[in-house]
Amino acid sequence: MYIGEILSENYVDIKPDDSIGLAIDKMSEFHSSHLPVVNGGDFLGLVTEDALLAAHDETQHIRSLSASMRFLYLYEYQHVYDALQYMAAHKLMLLPILDKENHYVGVLTSADLLTALNDTLGNKEPGTVIVLELGKHDVSFSHIAHIFESENVRILSTAIRDIPDTTKVEMTIKMDKQNISSLVASLWRFDYIIKSTFNDGSRDSDIQERYDILMNYLNL
Repeated sequence: MYIGEILSENYVDIKPDDSIGLAIDKMSEFHSSHLPVVNGGDFLGLVTEDALLAAHDETQHIRSLSASMRFLYLYEYQHVYDALQYMAAHKLMLLPILDKENHYVGVLTSADLLTALNDTLGNKEPGTVIVLELGKHDVSFSHIAHIFESENVRILSTAIRDIPDTTKVEMTIKMDKQNISSLVASLWRFDYIIKSTFNDGSRDSDIQERYDILMNYLNL
């Protein structure tokens, strides 16, 4: 999903000739700690709440704070994952967006981004989340996908993160089914470690119980 598909419809930018007092009021209205300063289609920078509150005269123009503005932005043709990384790194509640000609076209808010990520990750669809623990060098997505396919389960999204201070990773998989007993059994048969499952209608604590049932079945 491109950033340009989810731009906010709220009019949150301010002009360089607006007063500092107006900017403070607008910042309060939109519950943001920074606002884009725009002159026509030109993005001039982000003014911060700290810079506004430090000003001694609220009747001064915003342009008087140009030295303290942050020149942070992305382009409308970039992916929402770029926005997620950028906004997290710079602790932004909203992000100015430009087109390929460097004209200001709007902002992406953290709420817009959250909604977009929910769509991108297939989280709007009902289903189950399963978390596997794998060695960093043992990740074979093709093999895991084959197991899911053999159980007629469709993968909606996946994510991998390192487990701190270990050589392990967590693979989180969202799928389109809730009854995943046979899938769990298949993963265990191939020695995959299942850390937890969610939204499958069972308790997290019954992972060991289901494992014991499987082992008893295999020992028959």
